[in-house]
Order: sequence, then C-alpha cells, then structure tokens
Amino acid sequence: MSLAPEVLAEQIMGYVVWASELIPTLKSFANKSYSVAIIPQWPHFYTGLLQAAGYLLLDSQKKKILVISQLHDSKSIVVDTTIYGPIFWKTRETSMKVLSKIKTSIGALYSSKEDKQLIEVLHAQTPFLRVITDIKQIIHVGVGNKISPNQNKKLYTWIQKNIQEYNIVLLTNIEISLSSKSPKHDEQKQIEKLIQTWSTSLLGLFHTILDKQKKRPEIVAYVNPWDFGKTASLTTRYICAMG
Repeated sequence: MSLAPEVLAEQIMGYVVWASELIPTLKSFANKSYSVAIIPQWPHFYTGLLQAAGYLLLDSQKKKILVISQLHDSKSIVVDTTIYGPIFWKTRETSMKVLSKIKTSIGALYSSKEDKQLIEVLHAQTPFLRVITDIKQIIHVGVGNKISPNQNKKLYTWIQKNIQEYNIVLLTNIEISLSSKSPKHDEQKQIEKLIQTWSTSLLGLFHTILDKQKKRPEIVAYVNPWDFGKTASLTTRYICAMG
C-alpha cells in the first residue's frame, strides 16, 4: 500500500531534520555550491539521511536534474520515459522532445514497461526530489555496468555541455575490499581513494566530471552496515559524496 503524499512528505522532512542534526559535517559543506552528488541507490532504512544530505547540498539555483542509476548486467544506456505520479501534488513530466535529443546525443535506448529496475530506482527518489528540491525538469538515465568506452564518452560529453544547467545525481552503492575490519577513519580513506577510480562506470563518471572541473570529491558522510549489526562479511558501504 502506497503512503499518502502528506505522510511521505513528512517522512522526507524528518530525514532533512535528522541529517542536519546527525551529520556533523553537513553545516561545513552547506556554504559551498555543488553540481554533482553520489548518493546510495538502496535502501532508505540505512540511507535516508545520506540521500537528504545530497539533495540539500546541490546547487539550488539550478532547476534541472539528471539522475543516473546503475543497471546491472547491461551493455546499454537507457533513458527513462516513465511518467511518475505526483507526490505532494507535484508532477514533473519531461517532454519527449527533450528526451529524444538526449537519447540521440548519448546513444541510448528508450525504457520499456519491462524495465522494472529503472522504474523502482527513480520511484524511490521522487519523494526526495519533489520535497527537498525546486527543480522543474527531471531526466533519469540508467547506465549499464558493461557499456563501451564510446558510450561512456558520449554521456560524459553531454554532461559537460549541460552541467551549467543541470545538477547531476549518481545513484550507486560502494563495494570495498574486506580483508579485516578496519577502523572507521582508515576505511573512509579507502573509500576516498575508491571514488576517484574507474572501479565502476558511475564512479569513473564521477571522477571524470570532477577532474575536468579541477575539483576533489568530498565525502559528507557514509554508513557501514556493521554499525547496525549486519554480518561482518558485508562489503557494501553507503556514502554521500559531493563535487
């Protein structure tokens, strides 16, 4: 059963308040302007605060946003054509003319009704987008983890041409190597190095965008599932990183 818009909005505002109170570094980042964010793709239970922080720190002057999610076992880039229902009475439907231009520029495919992974990912983000931000246009693109260098270059080129108008949100969880449990400070250093590599297509894209702008990634916060009693063999980490 889906939640009423008012209840959903209250939940998101709760994440905003908690992020301000529980993420000690958030205020020090708030006076800077960011155009690119990495936030977790799943799940809200661990990551709601990180997602709220990422959207709060993006440049509020920009009214367009490109959300890029990771598609597993795919060699394609897919432009999401789904019309998502209103949340808190706001609907953001991007015209097919705009989507068609982007599709052609980045050599992508259109989504279909079978692309459930794509739909579920953005459906989970729409409450944050519509409650926290004041954007007028949402573009969602799914990027396969097996895309070619040429496809990646086309996407990056489009971003560079349009980053003055668009905030860029990359939805991805982080996988670390785990030989033994590291102190949190040491693990954060490992993650800082990881997000500046090409270990996945989205991390590579993040690195390339920031490198071109001569910026360094800044980790606002991250979550280690061990802190919640999860198995010590879990290598997934959830981060909010800005650039």
